[in-house]
Amino acid sequence: MKEFETIILGGGASGCMCMLSSKQESVAIIDKESKIAKKLLVTGNGRCNISNLNVNSNFYNINIDKYLKKFKSPQTLKFFEGLGLICYADEEGRLYPISNTAKSVVNVIENAVQKKNVSTYLDNNVLDVKRDNDKFIIITDKDKFLCKKLVVATGKSDILDKLGVKYKQFTPSLCSLKTNSTHSLNNVRIRNVKVTGVCDGKEKSDVGEILFKEAGISGIALFNISTLFARAGKYEGKIYLDLMPKISSDELESYLLKRRDIDLAVPNFFDGMFAREVAYEILNRAKVDENKTSTKLTKEEIKKFIKIIKNLEFTVKGYFPNNQVYSGGVSLDDLDDNLQHKVIKNLYFCGEICNVDGECGGYNLQWAWTSGHIVGKSI
Repeated sequence: MKEFETIILGGGASGCMCMLSSKQESVAIIDKESKIAKKLLVTGNGRCNISNLNVNSNFYNINIDKYLKKFKSPQTLKFFEGLGLICYADEEGRLYPISNTAKSVVNVIENAVQKKNVSTYLDNNVLDVKRDNDKFIIITDKDKFLCKKLVVATGKSDILDKLGVKYKQFTPSLCSLKTNSTHSLNNVRIRNVKVTGVCDGKEKSDVGEILFKEAGISGIALFNISTLFARAGKYEGKIYLDLMPKISSDELESYLLKRRDIDLAVPNFFDGMFAREVAYEILNRAKVDENKTSTKLTKEEIKKFIKIIKNLEFTVKGYFPNNQVYSGGVSLDDLDDNLQHKVIKNLYFCGEICNVDGECGGYNLQWAWTSGHIVGKSI
């Protein structure tokens, strides 16, 4: 049996930050992957959006201000600069490595881990975790470990059940949503759309890009709306799209009433405004006679168009298994300011295993860095 003062379960973002922030010498990382920080390679479409200059609690499911005060995006930048990573911010404050590849982030983390010369046990699947008096026993498919302090940085895991820790059920978040048929819109991308989700009487809106799938909707704006359903623990409700959020209904009515004088065939009425697939969707929903010309469109039919354009409705029927994070986990109310369990001494949590989830834009990785740093400094 291998024995350490501290064992970190999970070699992802929060686990690596925890280890690199700690002055503890007798520490080991156990991870099921074959590579440290492997999951980072697919974040930010392979570019690794490590944080955001505008990070604050408004982008999360709960208030985490007291934790962010200890370690926020400026500290994250300084930390990674110390490892040799150069970053830049885009127009929305999202921070990326200047190389625009997540491999750069993984490389500097790997270098730092090797330099610190800590023990790493990769390709180890944790089979069991249990308490033995004031210590913890970890059993993997390859070895047994003993430690005084245990850090759980695994993300969604059954380890919580093995330790007898209460938690909110995990649900996929930042994911594409299944809806009623979108077959005719498949692969159509629309930018600057206002997306509103409604679930259990609550609603959430975001403006950005969406992408229609065969039987659902994807895109960054939709991912952010998916947090509403994830936090409710159910993927049932409505999605409303405002295809022209910068124009009021009255302005749109005035424009369409003038537009009908162009004298177009109804199927071509929206040419120059929307992609053909979107135009057909509007026309089909309005049930307008497509054999007449636009000059024959009535004011009532124009109002139908406006209602559809400003409130294109879809019924949510589930999610696609492409989620970037999970909602749920250990409540911060059950942890102290150092993210140590209030009842089980020397048991710490950081990263996605905590009931903290954010929107797209580097917010979830910032929580990983923040929580990992806090735990690392306290163990």
